[in-house]
Amino acid sequence: MRIKLSDIYFGFKNKEFTIRARDLPCRDTAFRNSKVTVKLSAIEQKNQNYLRGNIKAEIEYICVRCLKKIPKNIDQPINVLILKNDLKNTTKSDLDILYVNKSSDCLDLKNLFADIIALAEPIQPLCKEQCYGLCSICGAKKPILCNCHKHTNSPAWDKLKELHF
Repeated sequence: MRIKLSDIYFGFKNKEFTIRARDLPCRDTAFRNSKVTVKLSAIEQKNQNYLRGNIKAEIEYICVRCLKKIPKNIDQPINVLILKNDLKNTTKSDLDILYVNKSSDCLDLKNLFADIIALAEPIQPLCKEQCYGLCSICGAKKPILCNCHKHTNSPAWDKLKELHF
């Protein structure tokens, strides 16, 4: 998605954009819906330009224990400071910063949006907090469907048992 820098410098409020999920750069995100909605406002404060708003998408994660698909609606904030390349010092640390060349007339935000969506994914997504996962022997969902109570030792590890420290 490209926005003209002149539009950002003049400012706008609560402008809504719809982006196709397949147009975003690949970050291995599984989208449930093909649309991503972005609502942005361009604000000028103290001679600095900001893009503020939020991004909404329907994402599908996979539980790390049972491999079940988990649908989730995300609503992530966007808080970006736009600086020209010659202005490299700022005291704001809670903002994403985009540097713009003087010769540019548009700002491409696809990478930023893809990064925000990818960073919203939990490190270890779980379908529920008490997910028991899959049986390591038969692969069935635990604890209800699995009848494997006895875990057999693999003979491949028997030589390690002979080591004494």
